[in-house]
Amino acid sequence: MDVDKFLEEYFNLIKKVNDFHFSYLVTNKFKFPKTNYLELKRFIDTATNFLLDLDEHILNGLAGKLYQDIESLYTFYKDFTKKTKYVEVVFYHEYLENLDNYKALKDEYEQLQKSIEEYNNTIVSSEEKLKKISEKDPSYKRLRKLYVDSIYELSKNKDRFYEVKKELEAIEKREELKFFPKFNKLKEMHILKLEKILNCKLYYYDKLLCYNASKSQPVIDFFVKSNIEGDFSTKTFIDYSLKNIDLSKSHNSEWLMYLKKISKVIE
Repeated sequence: MDVDKFLEEYFNLIKKVNDFHFSYLVTNKFKFPKTNYLELKRFIDTATNFLLDLDEHILNGLAGKLYQDIESLYTFYKDFTKKTKYVEVVFYHEYLENLDNYKALKDEYEQLQKSIEEYNNTIVSSEEKLKKISEKDPSYKRLRKLYVDSIYELSKNKDRFYEVKKELEAIEKREELKFFPKFNKLKEMHILKLEKILNCKLYYYDKLLCYNASKSQPVIDFFVKSNIEGDFSTKTFIDYSLKNIDLSKSHNSEWLMYLKKISKVIE
């Protein structure tokens, strides 16, 4: 299997996923926001859970379906980025293992390693036994022959071992030059497209969630009771969270930094 064929199969699933979702968004003229809503996802998840505590019906209908779609797609995104994080792992453990000539040489390399170890053990063992017996001993000739034959076979195996090692290294070097740039280019392209899709879906989910919140009496009551000023938007919820964060709890310091960061991201 050559590089292009392997990469076509490797990226086949994410290509299908991206093509399906992107085609739907473009066909239906959805807006692709400039704001990075992926950075906001952690807060949007927190806001979703908070609003669900106030009103269990907040995700009824389209909002709930869209949120499930986002969660499924985001899990796929995280799994894919993790899977493709280290190109070296994919190269050595997946691509090279699919090259027939490389696999055959690697099998021979591993078998030679075992043989070399076995011959070394035989040489040491027979040498120790020979030291303990005289040349007149009935077993001496047999042990001597085993000792000499093992040295000969060890030498042959070592020669072949280093030949195979060089052949493997040559294949690795040659294939790496072709594989790495192509893999990284395709990886970046597919991840960026998937991020664009997620960003768009998160943007519309955020707007839909805030709209549902504006129509929810329990949420409205909470806004009034808490003296929250502003419209029903993520920006308003972020500002409210910043003002009411409990800094006496150590884990909240990281949350505070995150809130400050995303407050500058939101439209």
